[in-house]
Amino acid sequence: MVIHVPTVFVILLLGYGMLAVQVTLSRHELHGTVGLRTWNLGSWALLAGFVLLSLRAYVSPWLSVLYANSLLFLGITLYGQAIYQFLHGHNAPPLLWWACALGCVALLFMVEGPSNLRAVVVSSVLTVLLLPGLREILRLRQRQAHPMRMVGVTLGVTALALCVRALHAWHVPSDYGDAAHVSLVQGLSFAIAFMSMLGAGFGFILAVLERNAQRMHELATHDGLTGCINRTTFDALLANAVQRATRTLEPISLLMLDLDHFKAVNDQFGHRAGDGVLRSFAVVTREQLRISDVLARVGGEEFCAILPDTDARGAVHVAESVRAAVQTMRVDNLHGGQVGITVSAGVACMASGSTMPADQFYQRADEALYQAKIGGRNQVRCAAPDVARIP
Repeated sequence: MVIHVPTVFVILLLGYGMLAVQVTLSRHELHGTVGLRTWNLGSWALLAGFVLLSLRAYVSPWLSVLYANSLLFLGITLYGQAIYQFLHGHNAPPLLWWACALGCVALLFMVEGPSNLRAVVVSSVLTVLLLPGLREILRLRQRQAHPMRMVGVTLGVTALALCVRALHAWHVPSDYGDAAHVSLVQGLSFAIAFMSMLGAGFGFILAVLERNAQRMHELATHDGLTGCINRTTFDALLANAVQRATRTLEPISLLMLDLDHFKAVNDQFGHRAGDGVLRSFAVVTREQLRISDVLARVGGEEFCAILPDTDARGAVHVAESVRAAVQTMRVDNLHGGQVGITVSAGVACMASGSTMPADQFYQRADEALYQAKIGGRNQVRCAAPDVARIP
């Protein structure tokens, strides 16, 4: 049984051609996705290499061997580069490019050499070029690896098929003499390797689309400057948290935080310095909260924190911790100095067994914040205990 090589090349040309064209046409919609442009360049390089390989009966050995395989090396190297860019935001180590260059140099001595030895070298170099990107995927934590799992699996299959091809070419050199009609192992290993790599390309696009969807969700639910949830999401979470506390008979507290004299920071040092203060405030505040607590930016310099399963005493303690931490915070004012700021806090608590609408709960915290403001700022005030009870 043999593999019809022209049919394999037609399939690969169509597959890589569609992949390259689709990514090129959609690149504007996915503009800014790290690694996508590099992966697309790799697909075009592989497509050009397969075109030259399919014409090897009509062109010189230099084109069909040296340039075609060099384009394959370049395509796989660009794939590895894209994986590094996508996962880490930086380029692959220079060693990957040196391996690609050495593979191209080795081809100079293979143009007129035995076909089986050429197959060993090409398959081995391609496998080496695949390993860095595959290693980075395997090193990811399980949660992070989910979008790239398909890419990792298909690249692993590609590397395995190329290893089989290299071993077969070394041990059965007679199967690598006819360029148009080859043995089952040679043709099947070639087809599996590059079709699997084609699958890795579509898997990479799916990973890009999933990351973009996650970013869109992040933008829709979070404040872009501080990373806190936004007002719309906060309102929904607060309503759900109040309902859950009512159902489970657990206490719940709400902190309202307002930076004192924040407008003066913007007026004196500019809005960029003010943005730095807001970012630093969010970081410092999160350090005082539990993982289960939720911090939201509900206004320009106003923040709220939902504290599940927290009574009034615990909430006041948290608010005091935030106030003290913010008071010692110093932020670069972008004018060669530092700026400090303080925060006022209002606390409202819905005790175990109590119930009230989320809007009323929010209003009580807001009133407590107002008392802290008119009382001199940089202090914590707690709303009076609620008296509404579940019948």
